[in-house]
Amino acid sequence: MRTNQSDLFIVDNSISGWTGLRYLAEWTEISKTFDIATGYFEIGALLELDGKWQKLDHIRILMGNETTMRTRKELLEALKSRAKDVLDRSLEEAKTPNPFLQPEGKS
Repeated sequence: MRTNQSDLFIVDNSISGWTGLRYLAEWTEISKTFDIATGYFEIGALLELDGKWQKLDHIRILMGNETTMRTRKELLEALKSRAKDVLDRSLEEAKTPNPFLQPEGKS
């Protein structure tokens, strides 16, 4: 459904043959970014779009709290990994100007 005020396009899986997945797959060819809002997120959709979503410069997904266990597990693992990387980088940056945080013999 197109609106007159913007380029907003709403896709509803209830229309036979015109699924959100099909829409996203087609629009990765002409879009630079996606803003997606969904009540139920399943990571399998991104896996199904593998090779296509990587063409985009930016993706934002606003999702509800309903997911599969697989999706929940993957999201939590990604969040933990990202947090660890940020903390590790922060610690390394703090060590550089502070010689007391360097191992003995290094300054």
